[in-house]
Amino acid sequence: MARTRAFVLFVAVLLVLSGCKAFFDFNAFSSLDKAAVPNPSRYQGSGGLANLQKDLQSQAIVSALKGDLTTVGTILGNLNTDYGVLTPPPPPKTPDQQAAGILYADLALKSTSGDIVVNNIVGTLMTNPQGNLQTMLQSIVPPDVAADMGKFTNMVNGLLKADSAYQVLGASITDVNGNGKIDPGDAPPGMNMGDTAQKAAVAYLMQTIFNTVTPLDTGTEIAAMFALLNNQPNNLTLLNVADPFNPMSAVPWLKNIFDSAGAPYPA
Repeated sequence: MARTRAFVLFVAVLLVLSGCKAFFDFNAFSSLDKAAVPNPSRYQGSGGLANLQKDLQSQAIVSALKGDLTTVGTILGNLNTDYGVLTPPPPPKTPDQQAAGILYADLALKSTSGDIVVNNIVGTLMTNPQGNLQTMLQSIVPPDVAADMGKFTNMVNGLLKADSAYQVLGASITDVNGNGKIDPGDAPPGMNMGDTAQKAAVAYLMQTIFNTVTPLDTGTEIAAMFALLNNQPNNLTLLNVADPFNPMSAVPWLKNIFDSAGAPYPA
């Protein structure tokens, strides 16, 4: 329980750092004009990252991308090719490469409802922390995703893709200022690292869940989780998920992201 309280406090700080309005606005929009699916070339070359960062703030554009995951896949592939998003350092990553990693993860989350799960996990941890996998899934997965195997699959895969990018990002953050520690001055400029930190924590939690399920349902993890979510008893019914943040210091790449956000974390 002490560990849970520590993590809840840590998430609360991240909400403040990222800005609650920006964090929850994604679910607050009502009807918006439809937007055309962007051409992937818009996000390449000079100004490409700035265009992507801007467009990910538009729910109309995000909604268009949600309806065309083939284009999303092309954009993600281009980001990886152009910036080595999934290539672990060394060599040291440039600020643009680090920013590309953050935007890669943001796109993977927003195009698959993964960002909504981030919101729901934060709310659940603050009001009703649970360790049982079925209870956790039923508390955090949006109803439309829980009713659609395709959407659920996309959501889980979006979180796993984001986790891969965050792991490389965190490993690339170094002591740029030469003061012997990671601090906000070492973060890529123009990026909201509080927002990035909370998303990275949730993506890592999903990766931990997936890894916990794998020994029981190798190759069919998502199907087994979807069945459990929909009250179909299976070998995951009594499964509890261990606290992946205990200790947080054992996850150095995530620690680097927290430190670059200026956020405390359970030691």
